[in-house]
Amino acid sequence: MQKTKLIQFRVTKYQYERILNNAESRGFRTISAYLRETALNKDLIFEKKFEELHKVIMRLKDGD
Repeated sequence: MQKTKLIQFRVTKYQYERILNNAESRGFRTISAYLRETALNKDLIFEKKFEELHKVIMRLKDGD
């Protein structure tokens, strides 16, 4: 599908470096491809809550 719309937003240098590192470490060739994948194919709120829940479970497990 042809891409005809442009989305722009500003980030800090630190945020840019994090985004770039995340994209590269996950095998994306461009930041745009990484951000499209992240925005369109992931439920970030669910993922964050899942990670928090996992940390709690692991702490409880280690306390046993």
